[in-house]
Amino acid sequence: MKINLTELALALAQSDVKQGYIDIEKGKVMLLDEDMDEEATTDYIFDIEDDWEHYLPLPNAVDEHERRLMEEFAASRERGEVRTRLQQALAGPGGASRFRHQVKRLLLLPAWETFWAEGLLEIARNLCEENNLEYNE
Repeated sequence: MKINLTELALALAQSDVKQGYIDIEKGKVMLLDEDMDEEATTDYIFDIEDDWEHYLPLPNAVDEHERRLMEEFAASRERGEVRTRLQQALAGPGGASRFRHQVKRLLLLPAWETFWAEGLLEIARNLCEENNLEYNE
């Protein structure tokens, strides 16, 4: 089965707060539901562990790649003063929060969201290719 790349990218966007898996046999992307109680979550995880060779856990793409994507977005800005403000916002602790604030302040939110979505699609594509999973765009 082929993995839907858009569905995988959407799951990766939540990977910092939700554990997810790819069901390799069915080509489905699954996220642990926030509404599941502790017992249901435990049962779900044990089901996956009992059949682990058919599941690939999703990496925490947000923590692993968000900073790099922010830096690439900042560097891609054509206007020097905009590029500088975004790069300065990223400096030091709390940079991601300051970056998001500057993106809104500079009216770049649609551009950032598009850049972020494209970055997640590339991460999803790489994840599939690294694990020899077929996918469709």
